[in-house]
Amino acid sequence: MVNKPKAVISMVLIALVLLTGCSAKAPSSSTASSESAADAGEANANSNANVAETPSEGAVTVTIWDNFTDEAPSKALDELITSFEEANPSISIKRTTLKNEDLRNTIKPALTSGKGPDIFNYDAGPGYLGVLAKSGLAMDLTQYVDTMGWSERFPAWVNERVTFDNKVYGIGNEIELIGVYYNKKIFEELGVEVPKTYEQFLEICKKAKEKGLVAVSFDDKDQWPAFHLESVFYTATAGKDKIREVLDKQASFDQPVFAEALDTFGQLIKDGYISPNPLSVSFDDGNKEFYAGKAAMRITGSWMVSEMVENMKDNVGFFIMPSVNPELPLSAPGGIGGAMVVSAKTKQPEATVKFLNFLFTRENAVHWYQNSKIPPLDIDVESLDASPLFKEVVKMVNTPAGLSYNIDVLMPQKVNNVTQNIMQELIAGKKTGSDVVKEKQKAFQEEIAAGNY
Repeated sequence: MVNKPKAVISMVLIALVLLTGCSAKAPSSSTASSESAADAGEANANSNANVAETPSEGAVTVTIWDNFTDEAPSKALDELITSFEEANPSISIKRTTLKNEDLRNTIKPALTSGKGPDIFNYDAGPGYLGVLAKSGLAMDLTQYVDTMGWSERFPAWVNERVTFDNKVYGIGNEIELIGVYYNKKIFEELGVEVPKTYEQFLEICKKAKEKGLVAVSFDDKDQWPAFHLESVFYTATAGKDKIREVLDKQASFDQPVFAEALDTFGQLIKDGYISPNPLSVSFDDGNKEFYAGKAAMRITGSWMVSEMVENMKDNVGFFIMPSVNPELPLSAPGGIGGAMVVSAKTKQPEATVKFLNFLFTRENAVHWYQNSKIPPLDIDVESLDASPLFKEVVKMVNTPAGLSYNIDVLMPQKVNNVTQNIMQELIAGKKTGSDVVKEKQKAFQEEIAAGNY
């Protein structure tokens, strides 16, 4: 999951949550649900998803912490919670929404103290969910892969992203990819089409600059947007296979090809193709620059589709950055934006797993799709009540080469802290790509040694 610019709950409120505790007491008599989660296959999960059960005396509350701060996905979750409670009157859901950074900083101490939620949304990478799994804080859900039909319902690579030491610790809840949004009218005025090569991309940048436009709207005052450009240029220059080798600890970030990737990004800055003074521009202001027609392109993720359409209507399109190395197949950084995880300390595991399964049945996939989330569930995209841009982006998820990696959601937080600082120096022209990858690899090795990856 990417960092979001909106905060829904302050750190003070988070502290109060930790002090007072969120988890409900265990049921005093009967079970949390009328159907054992371990006995429910996917057929039952889909066909009985909205069939109401008889209320029981042992009513329980399942608490969930999520980072769906944007209106559309938040609405989807609220709708599903309502449907679940109507079908399962003995189970109530208590929801708390946090900014992603706050959730990252809070969840581990909350789970350790036993005052965390029963279920939560979290980054699926080894530096996040992997650490919770190793610490015994995330519930092993392997038994449900077959009994709930998850092995058939979700693509194998999605289950792999939440698997550590051959055990499954969650459901990957959203497929994300990073690409290039473009202003259709500006492209028409420049006499250009969606680029198929990196040389064509640079030609668009040149023409936009000659017209007095910003070629690529970019900002990094908030520091995290540079992560996306890092992943885009690693993918376009080094390729997903070389990135995978590093993530598997079989190779290093400190290689010439990764340094070259960052220098290629740096050259866009030197050539004057990106927003002036990007280190002083916020993410929101970067968006406004693009929405106002002052920039031809903006590089960000699929999670921005609904906002793009809201502000630009049908004047916005999307493409995957062409490969800088022409020998590489077209691929976009992406993967699982987050995973729904169950706390190992939940006092109502059956009710919690039943709710988790309900959120991602094929029957309920439409709620996510129609609210600008791309769940790992196949659906007839053309049948959706969704914008043409969203349908276009969904189809790009299935590029022949597959998705590459959005690296920051896979790295330990300390590696990201080092990376965001040194990337700002690269943007300012004070460091080279070689400097960045050396410092990143050093931090990565330290976190591996510390057991944080």
